[in-house]
Amino acid sequence: MNRINSLIKQYPIAAFFILTFILSWGFGAILDVLFSITDSIVLLLPVAILSAGPLVSALIISAVIGGKAAVLALLRKFTIWRVGWRWYVVALCLLPALALTAIYLNVLLGAPAPTAAAFGTWSGMLGAFALRLVIPWDGPMLEELGWRGFAQTRMQKLYTPLTANLILALLVTLWHLQYIPSGDYTWIYMPATIASTILYGWVYNATGGSVLLTLIMHATEPLLWVSFTGADETRAMGIRVLIYVVTATIVVLLTGKNLGRKEATPAQTDLESVTVSVSA
Repeated sequence: MNRINSLIKQYPIAAFFILTFILSWGFGAILDVLFSITDSIVLLLPVAILSAGPLVSALIISAVIGGKAAVLALLRKFTIWRVGWRWYVVALCLLPALALTAIYLNVLLGAPAPTAAAFGTWSGMLGAFALRLVIPWDGPMLEELGWRGFAQTRMQKLYTPLTANLILALLVTLWHLQYIPSGDYTWIYMPATIASTILYGWVYNATGGSVLLTLIMHATEPLLWVSFTGADETRAMGIRVLIYVVTATIVVLLTGKNLGRKEATPAQTDLESVTVSVSA
């Protein structure tokens, strides 16, 4: 056990990704099997918790390398909220705006115009948004603390922010391939996953390491979207992916290799201090 702890402390980033894939892919498969044979919450809940790979891995690896102090420092990234109102606008509006642009262009190219009812009710959208902020098995809470709060923070110590986020984007995309068999993810989404990782990484850097803001941004992603049928749906997804890629490219061109990185906040400084002291 001491040997394992020593390796984790020496290679925390590698340990995080290895554990993330083991938990997500391994316990995710076990959970699928259990769902098919039982509805016992006693059996399902522990496996479901462990299947939340990025979130659970970030907490476990932080605990190993720095104990309670490192875990609390990581969680404090949820409390970085004084980032300026314009970043709340970006977090709340950017991805819905990209989705609406894709829908508009798809209609221009011949798809039937969706009705207002197709978007759902405001109360329904707000309810979905609120749930996505807290459910640990949905994208925002499942991923943000791990990808941004843990991995991006450390990877940017080794590489430029742009390089770190490109590497992270490839690993995040690979992680998402587990959802292909269920139909929740398809190959066409891969460029968009890479692009969205860049966008989340940019907002995380520009807000001084606020997981709260990337959590909010991630939670807005599916809210203003409608489904088409047949070729119209295929074209809509292609347009949306292209818009994501173009937007991420513009952000990279405007921010360069720094990708909007700002001076570390107290929460970042605390976490880095914990890590250094443990390593020493």
